[in-house]
Amino acid sequence: MKIERIETAYYRLPLEPSGDAGHGLLDTEELITLKLYAEGLVGHGYSYTIGKGGRAVKAVIDHDIAPAVVGRDAADIEGIWRTLWQRLLFVGRGGLTAFAVAALDIALWDLRGLAEGKPLYALLGAEARAIPAYGSGVDLPKPLDGLLRQTAGFMERGLPGVKVKIGRPDPREDEERVAAVRRLVGPDVDLMVDANMVWSAREALERGRRLEPHGLYWYEEPTIPEDVAGHAMLARELAVPVAVGESLHSPHEFRRYVDEGAVHVVQIDPVTNGGITVSLQAMAMADAAGLRISSHYADELSAHLLCAGRGAVYLEKHAFALDPYLEEPQQVVGGRVRPTEAPGTGMRFDEAALAPFAA
Repeated sequence: MKIERIETAYYRLPLEPSGDAGHGLLDTEELITLKLYAEGLVGHGYSYTIGKGGRAVKAVIDHDIAPAVVGRDAADIEGIWRTLWQRLLFVGRGGLTAFAVAALDIALWDLRGLAEGKPLYALLGAEARAIPAYGSGVDLPKPLDGLLRQTAGFMERGLPGVKVKIGRPDPREDEERVAAVRRLVGPDVDLMVDANMVWSAREALERGRRLEPHGLYWYEEPTIPEDVAGHAMLARELAVPVAVGESLHSPHEFRRYVDEGAVHVVQIDPVTNGGITVSLQAMAMADAAGLRISSHYADELSAHLLCAGRGAVYLEKHAFALDPYLEEPQQVVGGRVRPTEAPGTGMRFDEAALAPFAA
């Protein structure tokens, strides 16, 4: 099945103003959609950023990726991924190129599902199951009462876990906010915290120790992803499991974390990781090492992928949900989500809803 052509589009989607310690204030999500045409079928893929770099991602697809893959056999998904990794090596090994390659990779997996008449989870040899979901806000600027209202909303949806952003300049504020959320949700709800890479490893160690008494399920991105040794130190020294993955952009980066004992919870994101192909490799590493697996964003795709991971524990229900722009938004039932049964990824954007935000 030969790839005939690729079409992309770019949108700027407004967000409720919010923020975290690493990225600052956020008010826009950039969405790049991709359609891949092959012998009467159309595979759908996408990429996203939080406000910056989206036009560059689209340009890499249009000018570098599309010319390299038109005419290739769409069934050779891993071969195409390797070709693009090598072709973009000088400016790649992650970053913008990973986001661009991901859009194509997602479309290729969708196309395979359409061609075989199977949903993504079945292509992976998995069985559909309900995955526990946790509520995730981008809430560092929220006052405490707003944070608690958000958390109460997660509880009303029956979510068995919640996540809080940390990284305020005064550590006492983080402690007060985490303690207040713990009191609200009680001892039986899993509570995660996310520092968004804001501290050095030593600062993260000090901050983590101050938060340990609140019974945390994991401590996410405590320092920069380049500091694998720092994460390994935190994994050794803290009683709280360390979670990373959304800022890892290749299988090679995941390999270092797993091999060096620098992670307890591997978090996949088929966009930021560089595609479904990379996320699957990361999950295989995690399963081989006996690590837990969760997801970051990409809720609809992750519901399929997590079904294929023995160590899968949670799917993130993110504040920046794409629900208003999807033909069939993901449903949460009893605090859990299931993969779609349509062939391919089952993820289709509502182009009429997106149209006002085209740029």
